[in-house]
Amino acid sequence: MKCYLEFLSVIMIGCCFMASCAGKASNSEQPVADAPENYRCFPCGLACDTILHPGPGTCNHCQMELVPASTIIHTDILPADMCSLDEERTLFLDVRTAAEFNGTAPDKFGAIRNAVNIPVQELESRIKELEKFREKDIVVYCSHSHRSPRASYMLTRHGFKKVTNMSGGMSTWKETVTDTGCNHKLYRAQ
Repeated sequence: MKCYLEFLSVIMIGCCFMASCAGKASNSEQPVADAPENYRCFPCGLACDTILHPGPGTCNHCQMELVPASTIIHTDILPADMCSLDEERTLFLDVRTAAEFNGTAPDKFGAIRNAVNIPVQELESRIKELEKFREKDIVVYCSHSHRSPRASYMLTRHGFKKVTNMSGGMSTWKETVTDTGCNHKLYRAQ
């Protein structure tokens, strides 16, 4: 019995070694350590944004294009941490539709005071409007943080360096930002 257990141990160690040396499993969601570049889902705000892929293709979860992970350079901020930002040095970019931004859409989540509204569908064609803000910190937000990661990625691809996505979006603001001073300073009800 002892010999049999030792034999199984050797086999298991060998299999583990072979699996680690054989270029990883065939599952497309497993990163390959020695690959020149891992890929991630084009930022869509879903959990699949964090999955590493060994090469280009399409995300199995959201069907977005896989992009080199090194090109996703924006950061994230929670709504509750927004009050720590310097409003003079920050542009708040709302990428929702004009109706959502103005409060005429059925869901009213509020907005950030003094934000600029450029819907994500128009961002690529209106990117030049943001040139004057290139040196500012840019915080991008939407209603549920599905459009803002995509817009954040677009901005960084256009050379904007200080881009931050507000995680959760405006739909989470009332539950997560409990500081009345912060709400008074940044939040605009609709």
